Amino acid sequence: MKVANRGLIVTPDYAEFTHYPLLDLNKELSKIRKFSGIMRTVWEDDFTLPVIQNYYHNGMVLFDDCRAYFTSSLDKELHKFLIRRRQNMLDIIAVAHGFTEVPPKFFTFATEIILFRTLDNIYSRKYVIQDFERVKKAQAEVNRISERDEHYFQIIKY
Repeated sequence: MKVANRGLIVTPDYAEFTHYPLLDLNKELSKIRKFSGIMRTVWEDDFTLPVIQNYYHNGMVLFDDCRAYFTSSLDKELHKFLIRRRQNMLDIIAVAHGFTEVPPKFFTFATEIILFRTLDNIYSRKYVIQDFERVKKAQAEVNRISERDEHYFQIIKY
């Protein structure tokens, strides 16, 4: 199967990623199946995740500031979505400002962590982060180096 060149950015706010076209899932549902390139959509409770799961396949989904909309009440639906990611040919990226801002369910299915500077408490995710000690050590190193280079990051593969 040919891999599509498409990505969907899910954001909690209309003011973000404005340089990408807006996909209004309420009005343009059929468009989610076939667009190419990058589009953005704004999260709507009880609507966005089922639409993406049922209609968006073969692409990348970036959930920006994911803690703003992924709550514990969505845990069951998120679990189903993450399990079906391979069958739906989706690469999923959860973006947050720290470990506590990423719902624990994402760590269960993560294949890598892209780690920038964060002073967030890594210990709050100790039981869901694979190879916790390695990630904790990487966080200390990233934080130290980023004092001189604010763009420094590490990719931690599981």
